[in-house]
Amino acid sequence: MLRRKRPLKPIPTWKGPKPKLPMEVTRWFRVHYLDLKEYLAKVYRMKDYDVLRSIGVTSGLFPEYFISGEMPDSPNLNQQVDDIRRGRRSKNLSLILNMLCQDGFIPAGKYVIDTRPPVDPYVEYMKLLEKLQDPDHPDCVAFKKANTDGAFTSKAGHLDKHFRNLLEG
Repeated sequence: MLRRKRPLKPIPTWKGPKPKLPMEVTRWFRVHYLDLKEYLAKVYRMKDYDVLRSIGVTSGLFPEYFISGEMPDSPNLNQQVDDIRRGRRSKNLSLILNMLCQDGFIPAGKYVIDTRPPVDPYVEYMKLLEKLQDPDHPDCVAFKKANTDGAFTSKAGHLDKHFRNLLEG
């Protein structure tokens, strides 16, 4: 067992205002990877672009990119940019995001890519129904109108019917 020979310093106590940590509030953008996939298909015709594979991460991580829209002038880079604009895929997501910024599609700033799997609307609706206890509540009705997928609509209808039966009997 080690013994200290020096006396312990007292824990500081603050009388009056506490010191302020200099910090800056920054603006950042969170983008879900599936939305980015769809967007790249629209803008640069990159159909079925695998965002997770291109950035080399697994689901659940949040890679960050600082995007300015500025790119160095390089013949190799210029060729990659032209290829991407023609629909060729690239694993360089930072380059693609900078191109989107340079081409005026997205603003400059910090981008966080949300790689979590999408939430099932049925699970969300079950939570909402459990909280509100009324399938005819305006929030439940609005949620069902916003999620028009046939599978969800069918499952939500069965859940509403079951819930009403429970309330009646």
